[in-house]
Amino acid sequence: MKSIIKKLCLFSFSSLMFVACTDSFEDMNKNSQTANEVSPSLLLPKMQDYGFNNNSWEYQVGPNLHTNLYSQYFANTATYFNSGRYGYNNAWVNDGYWKSYYTYLPKYLNIVKEQVKTRTDYTYMFQVMRIISAMGAIRTTDVFGDIPYTEGGIGINQPKYDTQKDIYYDVFNELGEAVDVLKSNMENQKAYGEEDLFFNGDYAKWIKLANSLRLRYALRISFIDPEKAKLEGEKALKEEMMISNADNAAVRNSTLDEGHCLFIISYWNEFRMSKTMEKILKETSTVEDPRMPIWFGQTIGWVNGESDIQFQGTPNGLSTSDLGLDEYKATNNSSVWGFYAYKQWNLNAKGSKSGTPSGIVEKPMMLMNYAEVCFLKAEAAIRGWSGAGSAAENYEAGIRASFEEGRAQVEDKSVIDTSKDDTYITTGFAKWDEAADFETRLKKIITQKWIAMYPNGDEAWSEFRRTGYPDLMPISQSEEPSINPENGEFIKKLRYVDDERRENKDNALSSDNNQGQGDGMNVRVWWDTKRYK
Repeated sequence: MKSIIKKLCLFSFSSLMFVACTDSFEDMNKNSQTANEVSPSLLLPKMQDYGFNNNSWEYQVGPNLHTNLYSQYFANTATYFNSGRYGYNNAWVNDGYWKSYYTYLPKYLNIVKEQVKTRTDYTYMFQVMRIISAMGAIRTTDVFGDIPYTEGGIGINQPKYDTQKDIYYDVFNELGEAVDVLKSNMENQKAYGEEDLFFNGDYAKWIKLANSLRLRYALRISFIDPEKAKLEGEKALKEEMMISNADNAAVRNSTLDEGHCLFIISYWNEFRMSKTMEKILKETSTVEDPRMPIWFGQTIGWVNGESDIQFQGTPNGLSTSDLGLDEYKATNNSSVWGFYAYKQWNLNAKGSKSGTPSGIVEKPMMLMNYAEVCFLKAEAAIRGWSGAGSAAENYEAGIRASFEEGRAQVEDKSVIDTSKDDTYITTGFAKWDEAADFETRLKKIITQKWIAMYPNGDEAWSEFRRTGYPDLMPISQSEEPSINPENGEFIKKLRYVDDERRENKDNALSSDNNQGQGDGMNVRVWWDTKRYK
């Protein structure tokens, strides 16, 4: 039903634009940004769905072949993919990251921005779009560094590039103003319904998300701009943020016959759990992480009695020849078909797809969860920010929230084992130590946040670049000449797409970009303060 509704919405939008553009030759020459007959309800689903890669192709060539590998949630097992070795594919980067922002977010935002001047009943709906666009802007600048922002996506042929610092500062304003308006008790305001793929039009949850994002972005700049970070972070901490998993921000998949993109593309046997993920899930505490069988599948060797390794990961960045070895083949390493998505894998382990897993269509793509907010507060606390509460309490709450979130959508509750929860939290490196130094406590927080944000590779990669945590393993081989994994070096950002370098070269290729570093895969973004190689 939701799929049908959305298709009708998009058809209606297309019809409206066709009528508006063929009414007269005079109308054809009007800027499409000023269209004032298109309801925000027809635009928001496209912003949420396509703006955040919630379709199989865009998800695969975006997060799956890039940030999910860079953050080392997964490792590539297909010989024909090279992005795990830092190889660059322009079509993938363009479809996976550049177009998802510029095609759907600022353009649609500006359409409604013009309409609100006369349609004041759209004011609250517009604030939601501001929050969505702000999320997309930060995601894009975190991946590329300096980008077109004030002139991006609004029909300017050669838009200028804004500094990442300026983009962050403006996003703080956007989020703050959006919250203020949504709290203003304006009358006669229209609201979204099912077309809001995040919260079904619940403005209270949008307020919580905006404040939570403000804290996320404040901590993102905490090493490079500590005064501004504290100012924005403490403003967020005074407001209402996510308080439980019921507030999680996740985008529902709009195509009912597919389900969550991650689980659909996982059947192609092109990636598996990474060796880093295996190590962290097995060694962070004195017991294995209770989330491992929820997220990942047993190895075929274990099921067949041929191996003593139940869960196994693949090293990142293996050469084509190494990927041909039996030990690194997809079927000999852990898939993402744990109890969460495909219980038959861990109970019977057929070793391949055997029918479509039930229930995965209800599993949305998580963009921000309550567990992350707990860890944000824990870090704010060790930094001494007012309103953050207890670091220890927030840290433990984050772990428990992650346990709860993972288990909530496991259909067969009989497979859930909670007996090791307390031991996991209170032993090994996972155990909180209030007397430890700042770096030790930060590493604990970020390691647990990295786990809890799985499989949000975009955020996990950004947090590694910001903090240097958790301990990732240098890739086995790099196809990017400027990055030497033998020296412990990692990829820093994605370079700009070919269209920009060709058609907007004066801006895209300016040596002034990215703090005078220009462009490149070994160029650090503004908030990256060299806490890793």
